[in-house]
Amino acid sequence: MDTEHNDIERKLQERVKELGCLYAIAQVSGNPTASLGDILQGVADALPEAWQIPHRAAARVVLDSNEFCGGVRAAFDHRLSAPIIVRGQVRGSLEVGYSSNQISFLDEEQKLLKEVVRQVGLIIDRRETAAEQERLHAKLRHSDRLATIGQLAAGVAHELNEPLGGILGFAQLLSKTPDLPQQAQGDIAKIESATLHARDIIRRLMTFARQTTPRDVRVDINRLIKESESIWRPRCAASDIRLEYALDETIPEIVADDVQLRQVITNLAVNAIQAMPDGGELSISTMRDGEWLRLTVTDTGFGIDPDVLPRIFDPFFTTKDIDEGTGLGLSVVHGIIAGHEGTIALESTLGQGTRATVRLPLRRLHNAGESHEQE
Repeated sequence: MDTEHNDIERKLQERVKELGCLYAIAQVSGNPTASLGDILQGVADALPEAWQIPHRAAARVVLDSNEFCGGVRAAFDHRLSAPIIVRGQVRGSLEVGYSSNQISFLDEEQKLLKEVVRQVGLIIDRRETAAEQERLHAKLRHSDRLATIGQLAAGVAHELNEPLGGILGFAQLLSKTPDLPQQAQGDIAKIESATLHARDIIRRLMTFARQTTPRDVRVDINRLIKESESIWRPRCAASDIRLEYALDETIPEIVADDVQLRQVITNLAVNAIQAMPDGGELSISTMRDGEWLRLTVTDTGFGIDPDVLPRIFDPFFTTKDIDEGTGLGLSVVHGIIAGHEGTIALESTLGQGTRATVRLPLRRLHNAGESHEQE
């Protein structure tokens, strides 16, 4: 009778420990401020407490290349193991065991491990799904903001174009006035220069808002890079910057606006050079990525602050001094790439550099230039 009573009491104690383990996992996974790593570490810490001899048990949770350990900090040869499955794929494993093989595992412990690993898979799935949704929402908000700014920019550009044309025309007429004093000639030249500069800004605004019609021709991106090299190579030499190319000669030509793509390449290269005032390395590479052409411009400069990175494509946003830029360069690049049905992404680490990756379709869905050639 006592033996039966002791057996029932032992099973109840084990059951209480199992419920305690599941409760601890539920607590840490329900914490909205806990990261996925915090949750997995909490699982590793909670598991040994549910086993027969908690002070001798160890647990390990492995997800992708990350490992989280709990319990005794010693290697264990006698273990139970179960795979962590997320969306039908094995992403890691969950192990619990002892350093000695003299301790046998209970059936309840095996069932507990299966339940915990099932819950861990669900937790990972929910967290990663939520993170992906947040990333997509952020991207959508950014696209909406750029679209709104683009509409505003287009309206401003149209309103300013006509009066600027009048100013430029009258200034040019005045410059032809006979016996014009030298001082007046200089002032008129300044008016012309300022007006042309303003029109150039408007042209960039129109490009950003995609109000200009692209001139589609067949473009060899590698040839375009080599032809544009004369713009940035002297700057590289002046700033002690090594220039490296890794151009895939097998990529096909694409149908695009060669002038606009030249502007994209030049802008990215010049931005990279400006990020390396004390020297460094500028790398430009091309490659085929499935049905896409990938252009990558990498520098080893001072990098971009993570707080700044989400705004980097906003027009008129710049971290440069007033005389060094208008803040339209990258916004124009974004507009050109979007107009070519492509994408651009920036990755940056402070103190290490920045990588800009442009992806352009080898065959665009809406391609006026190509249909014109076929006619």
